Amino acid sequence: MNQMRKNIISDKDTSLDYLKNKKISIIGYGNQGRAQALNLKDSGLSVSVGLRKNSKSISSVIKDGISVFEIPEAVRWADIICLLIPDTIAPDVYNSQIKPFLEDGKALLFSHGYNIHYKKIIVDNNIDVVMVAPSAGGAIVRKEYKKGYGVPTLLAIKNDYSGSAFDIIKSYSKAIGGTKVCAFVSTFKEETETDIFGEQAILTGGLPYLINSSYNTLIENGYDSTVAWFVCYYEIKTIVDLFHNKGFDEFYSLISDTARYGGISRGKKLIDKNFDLKLSSILEDIKSGKFNKELSKNIDERRSPESFKSLEDKTKEMLELIKNKI
Repeated sequence: MNQMRKNIISDKDTSLDYLKNKKISIIGYGNQGRAQALNLKDSGLSVSVGLRKNSKSISSVIKDGISVFEIPEAVRWADIICLLIPDTIAPDVYNSQIKPFLEDGKALLFSHGYNIHYKKIIVDNNIDVVMVAPSAGGAIVRKEYKKGYGVPTLLAIKNDYSGSAFDIIKSYSKAIGGTKVCAFVSTFKEETETDIFGEQAILTGGLPYLINSSYNTLIENGYDSTVAWFVCYYEIKTIVDLFHNKGFDEFYSLISDTARYGGISRGKKLIDKNFDLKLSSILEDIKSGKFNKELSKNIDERRSPESFKSLEDKTKEMLELIKNKI
C-alpha cells in the first residue's frame, strides 16, 4: 500500500475491462448517486439503482433510463454495491437492507470514509470494502464527465477479500471520469479526517463565517449593504478562480500592489499563531473522535425537537444576521 500511495493514476494506467462483466448497484439517487450512476451508464457498464419502496426518486431513475430495484434486490443483483446515501442514515440502511443480502466476494464501495472509519458500519471480512471519493459534488462530477473530462478521485481499500480491490477502484474511477484528471491512493482514515477538517476550517466553517463577520463589520461602520455584499461575497469567486487557474505565485502577480501588500500584511494579523492553535484544536477533535461523538449526540438529540434547538434553526439564525442588514 505504501508503494501504491506514491502513484498518481491516470487513464493510461487502467481500463474498464475489469468492470465489463460486473453488475453495479448505486444505493441512493441524490446528487452524487445520480451523477455516478449516469457516468457509469454512459461508460457502457451494467448499472442499476437501489431505492426504498415508494421513494420519490424512482421516477427520476426511470426517466434517466436506468433499472431500479428495492434495496435488498439491488444488493442481490449486483457484484459491486455503492452506498451513496447520507452518512447519518447509512448505518441503519446498511444493517437492515444491505448486510443481510451480501454474499461472499461482493464489493461495498463508498465515496466517503466516515462510517467505516468511525466504525458506524461494520462489514464482514468476506466482503471487499473500498472507496472512490470524487473531489467535487455530484453536479460537477456529472458536468465534467459530459465535457469529456472529470474530477480527481481519492482511492482507498479497507478490505481486499477478493484480491481484486485495487482493480475495482481504478476501473471505477475511470468509469466516472476521475482518471482523466488523476486518481490517487489514500486510506479511509486520511480521507475522512482531512475531508472533515477542510470543511470545518475552510469550506463550510471558516469561509462562511469570515464572509459574515467581514460583512457585519462594514455594516456596523455605516457602509452601504449592497457595496458591502459585493466586496465581501461577490468578489470571492473572482479570487478563487485566480487561485484555481493560475496558482498562488501568478495570482499575486496579477493583482494590484495595494491588494498584494494589504493582503499579505493584514492577512498575518487575521491568521496568527492563535488561529493556528485553533486549527490544530479542530484537527485534534477530529482525530481523537471527539467531533464524531459530538455529532452523534447532536443527531440523536435532533430526534427530540422539544429538548433541542435544531441545527436547521441555528443555520437560519446565522443567515438572518445577514438578511436583516441588507
